[in-house]
Amino acid sequence: MSTQQALDYPKRLARYLPQAFQKGQRPYLFILAWLAMTLVAMLMIFSPDEKLYLPRLFIFALVFAMYLLLQFGASEGLAVNVVLGGLSLQIIYISLITGGVFSSRLLWLNIAPLIAFYTLGKKQGMVWLGIGCSIFIGLALCNALGVFIETPEIGPQDLRPSYLLYSTNLLAVLLIPFVYNNLFRKTFKTRGTYNRQLQETQEELERLSAARELFIANVSHELRTPMNAILGFNTLLLQQVQDKPQAIKILQHTKQSADHLLTVINDVLDFSQLQAGKIRIHPEIFVLSETIESATGLFLQRLKSTQLDFKCVVDTDVPKWVRTDRHRLMQILVNLLGNAIKFTHQGFVHVHVLKREEGVFFSIKDSGIGIAPELQPQIFERFTQGTEVQARFGGNGLGLSISKQLVELMGGKIGFESTLGEGTHFWFYLPLASQTPETSVITSPTGTNLNSDLSYQFLVVDDHPINRLLVRQILQKHWKNSAVTEADNGIKALNEIQAKRFDLVLMDMVMPEMDGIEATQRLRQDLHNETANIPVLGLTANVNPNDLERFAKAGVDATVLKPFDQLKLCEQVQNLLNRKKSFLGS
Repeated sequence: MSTQQALDYPKRLARYLPQAFQKGQRPYLFILAWLAMTLVAMLMIFSPDEKLYLPRLFIFALVFAMYLLLQFGASEGLAVNVVLGGLSLQIIYISLITGGVFSSRLLWLNIAPLIAFYTLGKKQGMVWLGIGCSIFIGLALCNALGVFIETPEIGPQDLRPSYLLYSTNLLAVLLIPFVYNNLFRKTFKTRGTYNRQLQETQEELERLSAARELFIANVSHELRTPMNAILGFNTLLLQQVQDKPQAIKILQHTKQSADHLLTVINDVLDFSQLQAGKIRIHPEIFVLSETIESATGLFLQRLKSTQLDFKCVVDTDVPKWVRTDRHRLMQILVNLLGNAIKFTHQGFVHVHVLKREEGVFFSIKDSGIGIAPELQPQIFERFTQGTEVQARFGGNGLGLSISKQLVELMGGKIGFESTLGEGTHFWFYLPLASQTPETSVITSPTGTNLNSDLSYQFLVVDDHPINRLLVRQILQKHWKNSAVTEADNGIKALNEIQAKRFDLVLMDMVMPEMDGIEATQRLRQDLHNETANIPVLGLTANVNPNDLERFAKAGVDATVLKPFDQLKLCEQVQNLLNRKKSFLGS
């Protein structure tokens, strides 16, 4: 067996020791205690001395007491200090009767600082070193003054015990540092391995997190892109079959299903971004009542097929103009109102908005199925739904979790009261103060008149032909005298721009060969004069905040997310056309 294996032996034997001695430094204390008791027993057997019999027995009992203290749960500090204190007193007594400072028994004081240093730390080691020095000085003074001590006469009979004493002391002084140095190396190596594992785990988690975000972003983009075509063409069809009630009914069902799927897609994406801390609040000034009306309007068609008593009341003292993230406020209202309608089969759903303190209080009450008491403490946690509820009503369990986090991001509070079988009252409060609208807000796109008789040149850049067709039909429907040119990547778009004059470019972000970000950047930097200042409207299903910021920095004048609302798209187009006209006029 090598020296290293011998020093590692206590760790390997730890599982065979009593439970109190299996962890940390206790295997070494276990061995040290039994080694000390064995040495004292050997001295008592092979070097009998009537004067030293009781002191040696006391040392044996003291070490055994330490063993018992550790066995029954005492701390290492208490056990070690008790033993070292008793040992020091015993060494003082034996030294006084065997020659004072000339006594060979004083060698045992060398062990005390070592044991304290390696078991209790540097501070305790220095304390016991000071105690040992004080004992030496005190005994030396006693010898010099002739107090309590007679100078011994050493004869041949003292050689054998002295040799045994010096040998065992030397062995102990050498063994203790080796043992604890090995312990330190083992601990250092173990911690180094543990730190490397933690670092590797952290790096792996970061890679997985990045891969997850990329996956969710890609999946979201790939899902939102066809949803844009589904919802867009569905709206166009609805406008063309106003005289066919059966067709309208079918198309409305299609729209409701598509809206539900889009809600699920948005919930998954929002939750991922909230977890990553990437969602930011984008305050704007808007008319609060119009946003509330838009949120409730999404459910009017569904409510017509029910017998629910639905009311939405906005108190007269509620601020008209407020400043917060309009999109996120509407998302919270839609989540809470959608749940209220989904879980209420008969009775009522009431929305009440009122001014409270320095903000606005939103209340959504229903007479639905209520929430079971055991589910209420976790209702705002992700994926929290009762099994029966999920089986009967569906859902992904993310809406309330997202709503809570959004409310808190906006500086508000959210809560609820519910009785199983009687209904639920969800509420949230936002610190919304009355705002003075800016001029740009008053003349916002909601009031824009489309100059449909004018002829414009549009360039639609998108790698999906279905989406290009949808945008073409929307543009040609509202600007009948206009011409629409198409391109399926950024390179072709730049070639078209250099070959022909355009009034507006509608640019997709994610495309092969050259994406919309690079194409817009080159348009602004490489082209000159009027061509470089063509208005660019970004159209994208990518909702990653970093990518949208890069798109904006590249030079797009505005961005519309897919799936887009046709009216809002047309308003943005007209705004940019008007801006170009005023720019050229100046």
